[in-house]
Amino acid sequence: MAETGPATLDSVAARAGVSRQTVSNVLRHPSRVAAPTRERVLDAIRESGYRPSLPARQLATRRAHAIAVRAERQQDGISGLVLDAFYHGLAEAGQDNGLRVLLYAQPEDEAAEVALIDELVLTGAADAVVLTATSADDERPAHLRANGTTFCAFGRPWGHDDEPHDWVDVDGAVGTGLAVQHLLDLGRRRIAYLGWPDDGGAPSTGTDRRRGWLDALTAAGLGGAAVETRSVNDAAAAQAAVAALLDAPDAPDALVCASDTLALGAHRAATARDGDRLTVVGFDATPVAAALGLASVAQPIDQVAHLCIDLLTGRLEAPDGPAQGLLVPPVLSLPT
Repeated sequence: MAETGPATLDSVAARAGVSRQTVSNVLRHPSRVAAPTRERVLDAIRESGYRPSLPARQLATRRAHAIAVRAERQQDGISGLVLDAFYHGLAEAGQDNGLRVLLYAQPEDEAAEVALIDELVLTGAADAVVLTATSADDERPAHLRANGTTFCAFGRPWGHDDEPHDWVDVDGAVGTGLAVQHLLDLGRRRIAYLGWPDDGGAPSTGTDRRRGWLDALTAAGLGGAAVETRSVNDAAAAQAAVAALLDAPDAPDALVCASDTLALGAHRAATARDGDRLTVVGFDATPVAAALGLASVAQPIDQVAHLCIDLLTGRLEAPDGPAQGLLVPPVLSLPT
């Protein structure tokens, strides 16, 4: 029988031979529906031209079906590629779960940011928040937790393990450990580290990556000869730091870097010196590292984004459940 009006949830259910609730689950919680049934419902939606009403869903569920995340100021085009991939992964995972991703511009400071988040949640513009760039002195998690805001962080609660919240992070120590093992397999023995200025101090992403390098050297019996240098995350500054390192009598024959930006500077310093043979390994596996023929640690950013959405959707459905922290292992990307 031909449909005479706009397609509805009931008409889609009849066309697919399923219940109204099954159609609703396909639209809002697709992972709950068996793949063959889900495909049959999606075919019925496409054939009928059905379009879910967002206002109706918002009224029915009292939710915006939106996740807010900060759009970082672009300071480094190389490392910024990681966040670009994360935003794309969030949008894709959100779409699969009936959620939109709402980007807000990075405010001047944390106080302004939490005020903006409060406004987005209280006005119903967003149901939950994904935090990025967490640090030991980050006050955002405590504020959001005190306000009862649903959130997940891309990054660990550095130094705040007694204040649990949902988070997903990449195990940077495993990544730099893989880099060291790769260099050892190549026969390198003077494996230095190029990190950021505060690495090794308070718990942080950089400290975690440095620890993986040092632990791997120590396990290989080379920890006593560990050499390192530091630079801000800038290729020119990294080039100068590595040039000075190469001037030392016991110059390294390999270098593990905390980012591909630092690896770019290290590569420039090495190639500028005739006769210097320095094997450089980066972190983030960006196209820049690939173009230079450098090995680099690859973060599974798409997986991280999907896990963040999984934690948020679970938290929205079960607000009082225990906090979860998920640590994802990276892999080493080798030049082709």
